[in-house]
Amino acid sequence: MFYEAIFEPSKEFDYNAEAKKLAGKKVAVCDGGILNEGPLKGMNCFYVPSSTVGFIPIGDLKELKPISQARWHEIRGTLEV
Repeated sequence: MFYEAIFEPSKEFDYNAEAKKLAGKKVAVCDGGILNEGPLKGMNCFYVPSSTVGFIPIGDLKELKPISQARWHEIRGTLEV
């Protein structure tokens, strides 16, 4: 499925520079599932395709909702990642 959300990074995780540029913006994300290892082990995470943002825990995504593929591509087109 395709989702949109506002990325509000918490101070709990050390995001890279690319992710910090997306803070407060609406992002197009995909479901990454519940991770089995690493610092986000056991958390339901999402990711921004074709980026170096990495996994984003669901708690750092506000107003998360499923959207159409066309809307998802529209949002991706507005972001510089």
